[in-house]
Amino acid sequence: MTHSVMFHHFHDDFHLPAQGSLSASDFDLMISWLSDRYGILDAQEYKSRFLSRTLKNTDICLSFDDALKCQYDIALPVLKKNNISAFFFVYSSAFSDNPYFLEIFRYFRTNKFDSVNEFYNYFFDFLIQNDKDEYLSQQNQYSSLDNYLSAFPFYTENDKWFRYLRDQYLGNEKYTNVMLEIISDKGFDINEAKKNLWMREDELLKIHENGHVVGLHSYSHPTQMSKLTADQQLKEYQQNFTHLSKVLKTSEITSMSHPCGDYNLDTLSLLKEMGIQIGFRSNMGVKEIKSPLEIPREDHANVFKEMKH
Repeated sequence: MTHSVMFHHFHDDFHLPAQGSLSASDFDLMISWLSDRYGILDAQEYKSRFLSRTLKNTDICLSFDDALKCQYDIALPVLKKNNISAFFFVYSSAFSDNPYFLEIFRYFRTNKFDSVNEFYNYFFDFLIQNDKDEYLSQQNQYSSLDNYLSAFPFYTENDKWFRYLRDQYLGNEKYTNVMLEIISDKGFDINEAKKNLWMREDELLKIHENGHVVGLHSYSHPTQMSKLTADQQLKEYQQNFTHLSKVLKTSEITSMSHPCGDYNLDTLSLLKEMGIQIGFRSNMGVKEIKSPLEIPREDHANVFKEMKH
């Protein structure tokens, strides 16, 4: 089935290795490996062929989420070397004075802990100390779920338990408060982190001018878009569209990807009304593509795992 391969984090001497991150050489080898098995299409060609129903099952494209600076510094030169254009899906609060904390929290745990599991243990202990009975109650509820995040086979058990606590138990506001308290305890400088995490707007424009396709990824990157009202979702994407239109100097923005792969019928309806022609999920958990806004994506972590076998 045709799909996209999805990328997020990369590392070099400046950008520290993080869970699932790739080096430039890793990425170059992956492109070579994929090229032996699929037809990697330029983003615009993939979109055109998809809409005209002329894609082959072996046709794929490459896509990058979140406008991360490491993508600009590390992945873009490799794309240029291989003469490939890709989709870049951008959430706009990353360019504001109040960006969504998701990436900052990830950056914090990468810089202040020796491993992601060390962070998880600290996080779990923090919740236990605050309310042990509720923590154990949530643990029982989680244990009763057979298929939680089963569409993401590369997640470890700690990854899934952490995401359950974040999304199902705490919710965005409580989770943010917990993380800010942990960050304060660790003496981490959020403002300094902001400078290193995301591309600048002029870099985003350069990506667009060099033939890559820049698309929507919401304004604030909710981890569970489907829990927002239709009006709240519309505001997320309208603000995102307005920002990108200004930066890219064009209103021809017709592609998107769903943050965390989460959406509902309201999402699909409003995106269609906005003129979005092609959209991507964040996993391969579908047997057939039901609409142009639900194209599956394979996480690069799964590809990397397969390459090693």
